[in-house]
Amino acid sequence: MEELMMNYWSSDDDSTLADNLATDEPNVLSKKNVERLRRFETIKEWRKTQRRLKKERTKSLQNGGKTTAEKGPTKAELREEILARLEFVQSSHTTPKVCIDMGLGYLMNQKEIDRLSTQVRFVYGSNRRAVKPLHLTFSNLEAGSPILEACLRRNDGFSQYRVDMTNQSFMEVFPIDKITYLTPDSDIALKHLEIDQVYVIGGLVDESPNKDYTRRLAAERGISTARLPINEYLKQGSTGSYNKILSVNQIFDILLSYHFSGDWTAALLSGIPKRKGFLPR
Repeated sequence: MEELMMNYWSSDDDSTLADNLATDEPNVLSKKNVERLRRFETIKEWRKTQRRLKKERTKSLQNGGKTTAEKGPTKAELREEILARLEFVQSSHTTPKVCIDMGLGYLMNQKEIDRLSTQVRFVYGSNRRAVKPLHLTFSNLEAGSPILEACLRRNDGFSQYRVDMTNQSFMEVFPIDKITYLTPDSDIALKHLEIDQVYVIGGLVDESPNKDYTRRLAAERGISTARLPINEYLKQGSTGSYNKILSVNQIFDILLSYHFSGDWTAALLSGIPKRKGFLPR
């Protein structure tokens, strides 16, 4: 299972939301797509509002803790609120689960492992800021492993992340029939995030994936697979690479966005870099 996500993720861990706020071909959008983009803009505006409020709170604290109308929450209060929300989700039985398989370190060199540790930090940061976080697990995180050492060295407070960390395989932690391993070679498009399912993302930075490799490995182990529904909700624009290989944090951000909005088009546009050339159908 350690090689299961060999061909799914690239080393592309850029933040992509800002790249996708507009398309190059606005005249080809149907009314349906205009509505989808409207919902996407709603998500974007909400994030802008959250950033603005954060700046206002910081300024408020610098000015003695008062805004123009009222005293805002302190940094400590905001932190406690965030941690309480994450702890609630981690103990919830009604929130979809996402697991990052951290047992693929032997397939990567140190540079790739370091990049993975950065992507893991982005994953936790996105979940920490989310209004509707996902239940998050890091599996195969063995003591002394290069991946764990990189995460501890490069990510401040990693050991205090509000996630489930285990040295066990995800196949030992979760029932096999409840696991869905995400691979772009699957014949099955992901339709929904089910609360009783665990969606596994392979923690792998690899620039030379092998076609169909992960799907065959999953089939050998009796594990269900699915792919992101890119073909169903997006189309190729006039230019772009049209590459569907994404980084760990990009995939997680897409799942997180869908969990919040219930809109695959908006979620995919928020996570896939614009340079790949995809447009809404």
